Amino acid sequence: MEEPANEEPRRISVIGLGNMGSALAKAFIMPENQVTVWNRTASKAQPLAKLGAHVAGSPSDAVAASDVIVVCVPSYAVSNTLFHATEVSGLMGGRTLIQLSTGTPQEAIDGAEWASQHRVNYLDGAIMDVPERVGTSDLIHFYSGRKEIFESHKPWIDHLGVNSYFAGENPGSASALDCGILSFGFGSWLSFIHGAALCESVGIPPEQFSPATFESLNRLVLPTLHSVSEMIGRRDYPGSIAKIKQYVTASDTLVRSSEESGVDSRLPATIADIFRTALNANYGENDLAAVFEVLRTQATSE
Repeated sequence: MEEPANEEPRRISVIGLGNMGSALAKAFIMPENQVTVWNRTASKAQPLAKLGAHVAGSPSDAVAASDVIVVCVPSYAVSNTLFHATEVSGLMGGRTLIQLSTGTPQEAIDGAEWASQHRVNYLDGAIMDVPERVGTSDLIHFYSGRKEIFESHKPWIDHLGVNSYFAGENPGSASALDCGILSFGFGSWLSFIHGAALCESVGIPPEQFSPATFESLNRLVLPTLHSVSEMIGRRDYPGSIAKIKQYVTASDTLVRSSEESGVDSRLPATIADIFRTALNANYGENDLAAVFEVLRTQATSE
């Protein structure tokens, strides 16, 4: 019986070999893929070469070697410097560009526009974890752009981790999810640290503060987040439990507590200022979630 013909290896180039880019390239190196890598500092490619990756001498060589180009550099500005160069942009037509650099939703939208002008299939992505989890089932990653592009490439994208999700047709959707989750994370982490500093000022150690906070997280914070999400979805903020005007009073107390304890008060002062803005916008009788209407004002007015 005649043996079936072997499929051609999938040709993937990874441009940018920082910690994350190197992890991405390593996850792609397997028998069914032909992986090419390029980095401005060439020595970073050597560990990947030992694993079987081809090392390109230039960005244009990396693009010419593959059908799919994955870029992971520090910013979209750096990416644009590479891909907008004539010797690279002239090769991009018909290829797929997966943009995994750090940037904003608008930069992703601008990237998709450039890709469209140059006949490039474009997905913008966001890796929601650390490099050490790339290639494991723990990694979560989002992609946005044309859904058919995501679906056709998902089998090999899942080499990075099976939890890959389509965020939406708007090219900025993956970046917006990334920024939104980072906003929540940064706010939560800083608030926890600020709370630890407040407690330390009166002799309460972290090992006492932490379990009390975690208990509050389960009993109060997470249920409140679910409630806030539902109210924002309905755009209805009844104020049946706690009103904005009460949050103004509570946040002012938190500012005074910080100042009297000698703890930096900038974080609670910012929170109090936002609550007061909502109060002045006539949301005083509404629930906490009504702050959403204040925060989204700038976006809707532009």
